[in-house]
Amino acid sequence: MYLPRSACRAYRQYKREACVQVVSSLDLVIVTGLSGAGKTKTMGYLEDLGYYAMDNLPISLMSQFLDLASQTDGRISKIAVALDVRSSGFKTQFHSMLQRLGARDIHPRVIFLEASSRVLVNRFSETRRRHPLPGSTVSESIRNERELLAEVRGLSSVIIDTTDLTVGELKDRVREAILGSQESQTLTINIVSFGYKNGLPIDLDLLFDVRFLPNPYYDEHLAHRTGFDKGVILCVLHEPYARQFFARLADFVDFVLPRYQEEGKSYLTVGIGCTGGRHRSVVIANMLYHHLKPRAKAVHVFHRDLQK
Repeated sequence: MYLPRSACRAYRQYKREACVQVVSSLDLVIVTGLSGAGKTKTMGYLEDLGYYAMDNLPISLMSQFLDLASQTDGRISKIAVALDVRSSGFKTQFHSMLQRLGARDIHPRVIFLEASSRVLVNRFSETRRRHPLPGSTVSESIRNERELLAEVRGLSSVIIDTTDLTVGELKDRVREAILGSQESQTLTINIVSFGYKNGLPIDLDLLFDVRFLPNPYYDEHLAHRTGFDKGVILCVLHEPYARQFFARLADFVDFVLPRYQEEGKSYLTVGIGCTGGRHRSVVIANMLYHHLKPRAKAVHVFHRDLQK
């Protein structure tokens, strides 16, 4: 039996959790390393993986920040923090911070980013940014920072040298550091049926227009029914081209899913639209759901306009 209110609640919950993936315990990732080595891009990749990202947090504020996160009833439980190395006494404070976190049973993964001095000088030259640490030249500032962070580097869980990495390769290294392997990542697939007359759903990754299929709305015996009704299903799939369309749709989705997963995507939202969102789109969305359920770990279907 279909429960529209429960489906609506589940859909609203999905939208709330799309940016912050809820887990049972705090998952903390600390990003540090040499300026210009790729911390900003790394934080962006972590955000794509569902982490709440805080950039350039003074190390002295870490405890207060985690206290605030703990008061969100689990909504913020995956946190990535890039620490500001300009903090006075950073080296000493970093070691003390890890001890305090351990006392709270929080064991962060520390990602340390570095690159050759030559590449770092070139990057600062290309962006025309000033190095955050003092020095008469950029090379001297880089050397000072490398010495400052030597002990921090030794305490890190993962060291990534970005000297020869492309942007895509850095993304892969970060994902591997967090997930362990590509196979450990779960891609959550959300299928949404809707009616075009009520507007497009937000955040669609794939959109399929099924208004070309036979429309049960024009059958007086089916118009008041929905895509869960056997008669409606038979009407929509009566023509051979309708069944051929679904077979090709399923093949296409099967083809692209591994590609999205390789890119590190956590959520994939597939929209199926017809005119009113009660007949054709519901039939195809349900068929796609049943097709994908044995093939994917997390598949959900939502019928936005079923009761309109």
